[in-house]
Amino acid sequence: MTALRSAESEDHSVPGPRPQSTAGGLLWLIGGRFTNLAMSIVSTAILSRFLTPEQFGQLVPVLIVISLSVAVFDGTFGVGIIRSQQLELENVRVALGNCLFVATILVATLLIGSPLIERFFHFRQLSELIAAASLVVLLRAVFAIASAVLQRERRYKEISLASTMAAPFGSLLVAVPLAIAGFGAWSLLIGTISQSLVETAIVAHRARLPWRFSITRAGISELGSMEGYFALNQLLNWAALSSANVVAGHYLSLSQLGFYSRSWRLLDIAVAATSTPLQRVLVPIFAGLQANTDDARIKFEQALAIAVPAFAVAGTLACMHAEAMVRLLLGDQWIATIPLVQVLFSALVARCGYKISESVLVGFGRARSAAIRQFAYFLMLSGGAVIAVRWQALGIAVSTSAAVWLFYLISITQAMTLLGTRWSTVLMIHLRAAMLVTSAVLFHYTVASLASAPGYWLGEVIIGSADAVFIIVVTLLAPPWLVGAMLQTFVRKRGAMR
Repeated sequence: MTALRSAESEDHSVPGPRPQSTAGGLLWLIGGRFTNLAMSIVSTAILSRFLTPEQFGQLVPVLIVISLSVAVFDGTFGVGIIRSQQLELENVRVALGNCLFVATILVATLLIGSPLIERFFHFRQLSELIAAASLVVLLRAVFAIASAVLQRERRYKEISLASTMAAPFGSLLVAVPLAIAGFGAWSLLIGTISQSLVETAIVAHRARLPWRFSITRAGISELGSMEGYFALNQLLNWAALSSANVVAGHYLSLSQLGFYSRSWRLLDIAVAATSTPLQRVLVPIFAGLQANTDDARIKFEQALAIAVPAFAVAGTLACMHAEAMVRLLLGDQWIATIPLVQVLFSALVARCGYKISESVLVGFGRARSAAIRQFAYFLMLSGGAVIAVRWQALGIAVSTSAAVWLFYLISITQAMTLLGTRWSTVLMIHLRAAMLVTSAVLFHYTVASLASAPGYWLGEVIIGSADAVFIIVVTLLAPPWLVGAMLQTFVRKRGAMR
């Protein structure tokens, strides 16, 4: 399977291999994502028992830098390759060259500014950590172009396999042994670099990226078009989601920063496993319905009717079983994160729900308004964190959840206005979700007051199993006015809806 031919070929176009079907590719991407999330959960559970909250706090600024490279490169320089009707070798060379050019500027800026970043976060050796992490920025630039080539050829299986092979290498084979050996924050960073190196090497090899690359002014200037707005949205979303950690890192101790970052990480895993794949499915659906607002409105209301009660119940269960979740995934030294986890997961329905309304707005091409919303999101998260920092990590968690709810309200209001959805319909969906959550809470505490077990974990298993059975029974058998006919149909058909 060869994606790129040599430069000496008479025809400079690339006759790609036989592509996978869309459904098959989606299954591979979803399977790869869940495999990586499972690996992330396992590695988090292991590393949290060998590293202290202070050591996790040390790496927070570094992870912010690494996530910046993802925001800059993913979906920007590779868009032209993905959208091209015929893959040209020269186009790949130009995209790779321009991407590496921007990456080099970003790395140089980070290296020059690392002493200032270290003084801002008030802990030593941060500049050395950032210098090492700059390697990931360069690797991410190559990965962005290589994965775009594979996406252009619909070779999703190879992207998924590369990610699946790299994840255990970086976490279990590198990070965990180094953490046990006492390398602290460096174990996490070296594991991240190793994972990125393996993943990039595999994808670049399968895409047959050319060794020679070109840098052109025209390629850079293309970012001022539609791709530029997407890149701006990516950057603003990165700034918004990173702002609370930045504020916490500046004002709080390393331990408090570690507690907050791990709590947010648990929420992030839940979001990545559910609403992120949902958004990738919904955006092209709504993009194809731009000429039919009525159908788009129906799809929007159906998605809300299924997602809102599901995420509301999931967030409520996470809040009620937060202690067990923290003990299992992080360990006893992280008990202080329990209230943070409860506060953050109380906004799970908003954090995941706004992906639906954003899918509508992005699918309908509202790129400029998306940038404005992301900027407002950044102001709400960062401003709220600055105000709430006096109450330590818990205060920042509360302000973050409040900002997420407010952003959800803004986003869903704009989507409703665009599609002509009635407020009564959306309010009824949320009212049903509230009633379902209330019944689940009452049942949980009734069982907890009556059930007695010889041990903590046995009690958690009994109560958790009872909660799950109750939710399933209510969803299937309760009258539609309580859970909604759409959710019941979705569950009874096991998601096989048109």
